[in-house]
Amino acid sequence: MIIHTEATVLQIRPWSQTSHMVTWLTPDYGRIVTAVKGACRPKSAFLGQYDLFYTCDLLFYRRERDGIHAIRECSPSTLREPLRRCWRSAAAAAYLSDLTARVTASHQESAAVYHLLNRTLDALPRAPRRDLKELVLRYEVNLLAKLGLKPNLALCPHCHTPDRQWLRFSLPSGRFACPHLAGAASGERTVALHRDIRQIFLNMLDRLPDTADGGILPCAETDKNRPPPNLLLGLSRFLGMFITFHLEVPPAVRRVAFELLDKNPTRETVSLETSSP
Repeated sequence: MIIHTEATVLQIRPWSQTSHMVTWLTPDYGRIVTAVKGACRPKSAFLGQYDLFYTCDLLFYRRERDGIHAIRECSPSTLREPLRRCWRSAAAAAYLSDLTARVTASHQESAAVYHLLNRTLDALPRAPRRDLKELVLRYEVNLLAKLGLKPNLALCPHCHTPDRQWLRFSLPSGRFACPHLAGAASGERTVALHRDIRQIFLNMLDRLPDTADGGILPCAETDKNRPPPNLLLGLSRFLGMFITFHLEVPPAVRRVAFELLDKNPTRETVSLETSSP
């Protein structure tokens, strides 16, 4: 069966000296993997037709037996070349693509996640350096919502009174801990979450990058409205624990990505010694 669809490249792995295994995200078929035989040969029809973060028109033979499909044709429609000129944006894009490849299902409709990823990849190279981490966090928040794993941040009027700034969030149940409830477990794993971090999470829901008019971060357009760094750090830690717990994503991948976004390259002056004749 021949399938024609749009697809965004998530991963490219070597299969042999001249062939690739390519992982794609499609709106109608979710995550798929295609074998591209002879992709690295000098006269291959696939040279330059796909690369990381490309969105392509893809034609492939669907196979049900082993889950590895045979590609027939592909042609790029969105190259996203600016991602190749900024290493921080490329690092963020690589993390988001890896995360998406790990958590999306094969052969399931994924249009919401597909459009979320593409809009974020388009916004990354145009975002100021200080907004990159917030853009990644915004993607994680909305990805959880699209996957049906959004944490329940509703407050209990008995346990979460306005005078309490720090609340206990239960990772197993995905909601705030309420001691008065009969089903509350005394030994379940909980983390402390500030009320303001909860509000930032809610503000990020369904607030996606708008690449049509140049908007990058809708609720952080000015310094006055920008969330404080300490609260963004708290949100990042909370999301890291929640994603690791519920999606079983290795925490090291996310940690390395955020360390790269924080990295300050050092510039060393090179002095050349010249000898007199």
